[in-house]
Amino acid sequence: MSVYESWTHGNSVLLERVKASNATGKSGVNNSFRGETGDIVDLGVPDSAVACLRLGWAARFVAFDSGKEDKAKSGSFWCHYAIPTPVIEADARAEADQVLVNFESSDINALRIAAVHVWDGNRRIFAADTLIPTPANNYDGGIRGRTTDSGTRPATSRLWRGDIRRQPIYFGVGVSLLIRAHEAKDEYLEIRGVGVDFEAPK
Repeated sequence: MSVYESWTHGNSVLLERVKASNATGKSGVNNSFRGETGDIVDLGVPDSAVACLRLGWAARFVAFDSGKEDKAKSGSFWCHYAIPTPVIEADARAEADQVLVNFESSDINALRIAAVHVWDGNRRIFAADTLIPTPANNYDGGIRGRTTDSGTRPATSRLWRGDIRRQPIYFGVGVSLLIRAHEAKDEYLEIRGVGVDFEAPK
């Protein structure tokens, strides 16, 4: 019996700066931010960055050369989504069954989601670390590009899905996405939504 499927919008993204996990004091914080402001993340490679633009329909990530040149760049960073979480429903502890991601890339080989992790508080209950690039339109929910047509019917079969295998939930669920650029220039990746299927115990 399904409890419910819970989603958060793609533009609600939280960015993790490179080296943030080591920032436990002043020098670590300064090293993590490296003088950056706004939603631009250093990819950890000289003159390589990704901008996060929150749009009405998505979070758009654009990889670019942050130096004086305009060269293709590589690197990676994590971003995070907090999922509205049912912990107890009708006196039963909910179980996470699937994670779903609705996204589109202008070039899946140049800019893509490279890993998906699901967390229950500080318990990692799912990890897919070897995602293989596939055609860019496979996981867009059947709606390519921006649309304002409310009559457009999504194709939910075209969402990326990961099997969490019914892990009991104790705290709150977060989904972490590793975004990787490989020789990217003027490429973008849009995250339209991230969701989790919750089930009641059998």
